[in-house]
Amino acid sequence: MKLQQLAEALDAQILKGDIVGAFDAFAAENCVTLSNPKDKTQNKVQKLEILRWFFDNIATVNRIERLAFQAGDTTTDSQFVFDFTNRQGENLVFHEVIHRTWKNDKVVEEQYLMGQAISAPKTSAAKKPSKKDAAQEVQPAAAKPSVVTAPKAAKKPAAKASVKAAEAKPAAAKATTEPKAAKKPAAKTTEAKTTKPKAGKK
Repeated sequence: MKLQQLAEALDAQILKGDIVGAFDAFAAENCVTLSNPKDKTQNKVQKLEILRWFFDNIATVNRIERLAFQAGDTTTDSQFVFDFTNRQGENLVFHEVIHRTWKNDKVVEEQYLMGQAISAPKTSAAKKPSKKDAAQEVQPAAAKPSVVTAPKAAKKPAAKASVKAAEAKPAAAKATTEPKAAKKPAAKTTEAKTTKPKAGKK
């Protein structure tokens, strides 16, 4: 059986409330347990005595929940919350990570890390490929010069404007020739002056 499967089976028995039976089934005879250097057992029998004494004083089990789990090559970590009420009416809540070392499908060491939690897997490093996504976003920006060439076609209306200017020049030329026609009435005034003496001879 794989290490993770062994740990899952052990934790499943704990979640049912059978904590004493779970340790008895999966711990090696020489299993060492500790929560600190002063609270340490040297073998399975010694730990079972402490577990039986503790649970003889528990009136109700309010909550047992496994919040997280991870497995290594020879170790497993199970994060639990235990909520009990003892026979004196006191509420006992434990937040701990049970760190187990395995050998030959048995637990040879069990350490209780009080108030600790299993850190999140270091999969956040997988966010580095997001740089590739950023590079892909830059590529469409390189296609923008093709849009810039489109305004060059707008220069053609400027040529049409020059044609209109050329068409306007003959109109200006007509304006200069029309004052020359105005000189004809001046010739009529000279003819009127020459006819008057002929009437004086009569």
